[in-house]
Amino acid sequence: MRILNHRITRVTVGILLLVLVGILLLPGLTGFTSLDGTVNARFAAINAPIDGEIAGPPPRIGTPVTEGETLAIIRNARVNRAILASLRAEHRTAVERVAALERERDELARLRDQLDRRLDVFTSATIATLEQELQILLKRLEVSRAQDVVAKVDLDRRQELESKGIFTRKMVEAAEAAGAATGGEVEISNLSVELLRQRLDALRQGIFIVGDGQNDVPYSRQRQDEVIVRINDLNTRIAENKTRASQTEQQMIEEEKRVSSLESATILSPFDGVVWSRSIVSGSNVVLNNEMMRVLDCRELFVDILVPEVNYDEIYAGREAEVRLFGRGEVFQGRVQSVKGSSAVVEKDSLAANEPETDERNARIRVQLASSALNTDFANFCQVGRTAQVRISKHAVRLTQWVKSLWFSLF
Repeated sequence: MRILNHRITRVTVGILLLVLVGILLLPGLTGFTSLDGTVNARFAAINAPIDGEIAGPPPRIGTPVTEGETLAIIRNARVNRAILASLRAEHRTAVERVAALERERDELARLRDQLDRRLDVFTSATIATLEQELQILLKRLEVSRAQDVVAKVDLDRRQELESKGIFTRKMVEAAEAAGAATGGEVEISNLSVELLRQRLDALRQGIFIVGDGQNDVPYSRQRQDEVIVRINDLNTRIAENKTRASQTEQQMIEEEKRVSSLESATILSPFDGVVWSRSIVSGSNVVLNNEMMRVLDCRELFVDILVPEVNYDEIYAGREAEVRLFGRGEVFQGRVQSVKGSSAVVEKDSLAANEPETDERNARIRVQLASSALNTDFANFCQVGRTAQVRISKHAVRLTQWVKSLWFSLF
């Protein structure tokens, strides 16, 4: 009892109490400390790109995966191929139609050439015939001219003898009639020669003219014109069917791509990570856009903590922080990424762990962890979900501000 009442004992106990109070207050004066931090990360939800059945076992939960690694293969044996089959039939029909039309066009082209040769032969023969007829008419014209000369000489002689009273007037008139007849024959022969020359010139230019002045087209030329019209029509139809075949071929290629994308799909990992959860097994049926698994993204780890909102302005983006996992002595470096007020909407949909919840007025601080061994600790899901202690040091001890805040809260 005397020892307890001794002055030195009381002083010692007082000093120890002051030291204890100082130790308890020192962390709050020199920095901000949170004991309810949670290591967190985002995950990627892998959805089914097509309907079908899972072929082969997908990776188990906790399996590390690398970027580009196959996560699942989906087979769909019930793909609708009716449109593709219809396009293939239409394309095949168009191609066969083009081939048939080209064969018909080639046959007509050969017939056109044959008719052209026949027409050349006919034209040459006709020209030769007309040239012979022209020669005959020219000879007849010479005979008519000679007869006309004889008739004129006979008329002159008879007129002279009439003046002497040897021939009668009737004999002179008979000579005049004969001269008029021979003159008419000469004129008719000249006109026939001119007409035949016109026909011959026209024929050499490919125009057949009959006696009444109308075009006389032989059968070969008529048939050749019909063949040319038919060939032009076939060329038009061939071009149309080639265009249609090209269009259906392009549509068929696109449809084949669509069918190929629907009958099989290989899902690859978007990044290095670890399988966080899955809802499929080998043989499972999946539906388009249904979630199949989640892959944890360990590339960017962060810690969410709660700090009294009165210290909101003291903690801002970019400030250095130290993070220590409960149960481990290693300290990890971090940096404040964002600061949100107590009433800010909490992000939950894409986070692997729950953010700290509170009913008090606490600011929500997110601390981005620097790259470390945690980012590759796939066996332990990169320590996501573990409780962590976070400390953010103050640049200076602001006793004046602390007193003002205390005074404002009291009064």
